[in-house]
Amino acid sequence: MNQEQLMGRYFRLQQELSIAYSAQPWNSRRIDRLANELAGTEREITTARSSDERQAESTYRVVQPGRGVRAEPAGFERPA
Repeated sequence: MNQEQLMGRYFRLQQELSIAYSAQPWNSRRIDRLANELAGTEREITTARSSDERQAESTYRVVQPGRGVRAEPAGFERPA
């Protein structure tokens, strides 16, 4: 599932949980299920973001001009 789909599921679950809490009497099984699904979705979002960040880091190359070290985007060419 991509980031956009995960966020869509997250917001849908938040809305369903809000509706479940506003119902009287509370359906505790439904609330527990939604809360667990919401927590799982949050973990998936965090994992996906971490993966995206690691992937973004790999698109940089390390350049060592003289004594300094810096990272530049792969394919980046400095003007002469």
